[in-house]
Amino acid sequence: MPLKMPIKLILACILFASAVLTIQREASANVQTGPIPPDIPGEVVYIPFPVDITLDGQTGDWVSIPAVTVDYGPQTSPDPAENGFFTFALAADLENLYVSMQMPDQNIIAGQHGTDFWNEDSFEFYVNASGDPNPAAYGPGIFQVNINAAGIGNSDPAALTITGVNSQGLDVRGFVFKTGSGWGFEAAVPLSGLITPSHGADLGFQAQINGASQLDRDVKLIWGLADQNDQSWQFPYLFGRALFFEIGREDIPEASAVEIPPTPTPTPTPEAVVSVNQVGYFPTGKKIASFALIVSQELKWSLRDSAGRVLLDGDTTIIGPDAASGDYVHIIDFSRFETPGRGYQITIGEIESPPFDIHAGIYTRLKSDALAYFYHNRSGIPIEAQYVGEAWSRPAGHLTDDNVTCFQGSDADGVYWPGCSYTLDASGGWYDAGDFGKYVVNGGISVWTLLNLYERFPGVYGDGSLRIPENHNGVSDLLDEARWEMEFLLAMQVPAGQPQAGMAHHKMHDLTWEPVPIMPPGEVNNNNAHEASGEGRYLYPPSTAATLNLAATAAQCARIWTEIDPEFSERCLAAAETAWQAAFDNPIAYAGNTPGDGGGNYGDGSVTDEFYWAAAELFVTTGNPDYLDYLLDSGLFPQAISFDWGSTATLGTISLAVVSNDLPEDESARLRESLVAFADSLVQQQMDEAYLVPIHGDYPWGSNSLVLNNAIIMGLAHDLTGEATYLDAVRWSMDYILGRNPVNKCYVSGYGEFPMEHPHHRFWANDPENGYPPPPPGALSGGPNSAPSDPDALEAGVSTRAPAKRYLDAIGSFSTNEVTINWNAPLAWVATYLDAKSEWQPPE
Repeated sequence: MPLKMPIKLILACILFASAVLTIQREASANVQTGPIPPDIPGEVVYIPFPVDITLDGQTGDWVSIPAVTVDYGPQTSPDPAENGFFTFALAADLENLYVSMQMPDQNIIAGQHGTDFWNEDSFEFYVNASGDPNPAAYGPGIFQVNINAAGIGNSDPAALTITGVNSQGLDVRGFVFKTGSGWGFEAAVPLSGLITPSHGADLGFQAQINGASQLDRDVKLIWGLADQNDQSWQFPYLFGRALFFEIGREDIPEASAVEIPPTPTPTPTPEAVVSVNQVGYFPTGKKIASFALIVSQELKWSLRDSAGRVLLDGDTTIIGPDAASGDYVHIIDFSRFETPGRGYQITIGEIESPPFDIHAGIYTRLKSDALAYFYHNRSGIPIEAQYVGEAWSRPAGHLTDDNVTCFQGSDADGVYWPGCSYTLDASGGWYDAGDFGKYVVNGGISVWTLLNLYERFPGVYGDGSLRIPENHNGVSDLLDEARWEMEFLLAMQVPAGQPQAGMAHHKMHDLTWEPVPIMPPGEVNNNNAHEASGEGRYLYPPSTAATLNLAATAAQCARIWTEIDPEFSERCLAAAETAWQAAFDNPIAYAGNTPGDGGGNYGDGSVTDEFYWAAAELFVTTGNPDYLDYLLDSGLFPQAISFDWGSTATLGTISLAVVSNDLPEDESARLRESLVAFADSLVQQQMDEAYLVPIHGDYPWGSNSLVLNNAIIMGLAHDLTGEATYLDAVRWSMDYILGRNPVNKCYVSGYGEFPMEHPHHRFWANDPENGYPPPPPGALSGGPNSAPSDPDALEAGVSTRAPAKRYLDAIGSFSTNEVTINWNAPLAWVATYLDAKSEWQPPE
């Protein structure tokens, strides 16, 4: 019987073959001097030299230089004509390495993701000219170049827009052009300072494409076979090799051996278990465990001690289907067991929970570890072994932040930024998250949370209570740590006599993202003279949001340090009042897509909430009736809703409600009622969720911080009413964070049987063999994200899971597993609160 093929498949095969021939005709070469060795697929490619290439966007010079075809990778295309494959070719003369790449692309997607070229149609090539074939991390001579289709038709090769790890400062010239079946580019990379061409000299090399058929990337093809999961942008040891081949030679050089360095410490995968708070439970109060199994009948459970003896048993309570997790959930209530001990487990048949403790001090260590996060991430000071241990000690990072100017030039969107005529000493402060940026907006809510914790518990963190250098200066160590960031916030204010004086610069960071992993450099080229193209660490334009963050926290600072350090208090108050007036004079300086792809935007197009927050803090501190009038006329008083860095009105409501001030009693009562009413809605939300988490439906970026910020509200409601319901709700929230959740994960490093181990963080890479420590105990992961966006999460299929399970414990998963100052601050607040309430009992 003759073989029959569907006509569509035949046509697709014909189109594929035709496109390959077309691209190879357009990109292959007729080198005048003889054969060039074929590539070793996915491992070795040869660079013929010297070859005459004219950089002009034409393909005639590439007539018979062998073009490599790649049609494999983590995400392939079902349509050969739409990102179905790509070709690339390499050549060199004595001055430049030339790269040409092409792909078929009938629906070009470009210019939709800012500088995130990787998320749309784009080419990537990588070079390792460091001399080390097995580098564990990016360093000098190792770089990634990403070119997207927005550059098609460029007329100036020197103005080619590129992104990529270590691409800043690279003099990559090139043309981007359309072809008969798609598009491509040719580019030149100067070899001076990288390598001198000679027969057999080798480079690390990698070639990849990203393809988007609609909006976001849905195709990823990679030449080098060592990289199966799109990790070349993190780990340069995954590159293949490119060998220089001198035209006319007959001997074929061989690549140097590549030894894969030790892989990062693996994360244990939680199996199907009874989910518990893996740290423990208090002897008194509610104790709940969760279990997921599609069984519509009650199940027998047992509580066992560390020796396996049964101490208590009972039947599960059926909750049923849970939309957020996709689980069919049972809960186990063992609240009546109150005997302190260690190593308890809940078992259902042969399935058992991770071990946990029952005692009053379960959060005593966690509260201090959560605060130690901030010392670990200080900029501008050595992190000493006597405070953190040898594994986490490191030299001071970014000492050159003491002399930084404003960004000047055109950004990736073509917007011109004029710069400024001054420099600031912006040293110190905390690294914001997984990168080395420092941000006023995120610093603001983080400082507020720590200072609010001090105002709630002024005696908990006395001098000497934390492991920090200032712990014998006669001041609360909590205030010492908060002051490290507060000084940075004050330093970001525009000096008097300058345009926008009194405003606060929104942020400072490198022009391009730092590689992962990397330790904080002691000094960097800030490029204050704007002489080095693509380099620099800069201040970015002032914003109203940042200015009001400064006004609010500086006002808070002024009242707290009044007696501790009057001079500092006066400096804070002056900065606060100056910032308030500057924000009034510049009320719509919104932060958006500010230049440079080396930091987050923290964009905010509505600042009414920041105005309300700043007015509240200034009124609490000064009693000035003008601030009260503003509050009462704002339309936000007495607002209480979930809060984060972009929604801050509730911070003002909290300060007004719990810090002594001159607000009339009837208005104070309205504030307290508003907080309690919102707490009631959170408790109801929590009760409606099978895993007893105060989130309904959507899990936003950093969802774990939403859980903890909501827990702060419920804790304050307990303070205001004395009702046990709210304290139980806070405890249940922490249970979720520490393991009683749909992925059976303790989202805090160093705690529980299944802790977070691979955060998105520049130097906590958990690769000790190569000098990168694991995260220290007490760092909080951002947690499940309903809309994961990083390549690691997408390629792991995280987006196909139920929202509460869209999480990946991997260093590359910045959208689900990053750590940040504004997430660890509420972890410290809630751990401290619960530790203080460990033996609370409802009144008789």
